[in-house]
Amino acid sequence: MQINEYLKIRETGKNLAYKILNFDKDGKNAMLYAGTLLDFWNGKAMVFDKEEETDVLMDFLIYEKNKHGQKLIDQFYDSDFELTDLEEEIAEGQVNYHCSLFEIVKIDKSNSTLILKDLLNNDMADFILMDMGLSQTGKTGLLIYTRLIPIREMNMTSGVSFGFESRFKERILNDISLERLKKHRKLDSTELYILMHKKSKQYGIDINKIETWQK
Repeated sequence: MQINEYLKIRETGKNLAYKILNFDKDGKNAMLYAGTLLDFWNGKAMVFDKEEETDVLMDFLIYEKNKHGQKLIDQFYDSDFELTDLEEEIAEGQVNYHCSLFEIVKIDKSNSTLILKDLLNNDMADFILMDMGLSQTGKTGLLIYTRLIPIREMNMTSGVSFGFESRFKERILNDISLERLKKHRKLDSTELYILMHKKSKQYGIDINKIETWQK
């Protein structure tokens, strides 16, 4: 994928995110539900420690289960909402996202790509991520929890990533294992997203994001 192609997809994806969010007829209640789960809602107002946390909330609203157990992105994709060919291509990638905790094993700054190893699914092949920001500021060994959107021959993030230094690898894997033991099953994407958000606030690091689907 060429850089100009990447930038066009990114820009289209940003505008598409607004269409998806506005598609939700129960938007206010959905936001209160998500805000409560993510500890942003204090009963009277949304309280964010930093501006980027609004992206965390928006990402949840689009991709994670609402109180009815449904995902907004699935509802939007299954509707008859009119989309351009590129928007349709992006939306198809969005409903087929893959989220997990990844380790950066290789970075190619010249091509703005990274090779990611899935730490929660050992049987999966490595993923190629194209990201103009993380490819320049990230480093091998860094752990990121992110949502990969497959498009064309590689992946992009949904715009939100939780970063952890390599020295916390065993700690975060143990935290995930403990939650699995408590629930006696594998965590679904919504439960994992909430857990990673919580752990990010405890011992995560800020990842410098150049662009997101939401902004």
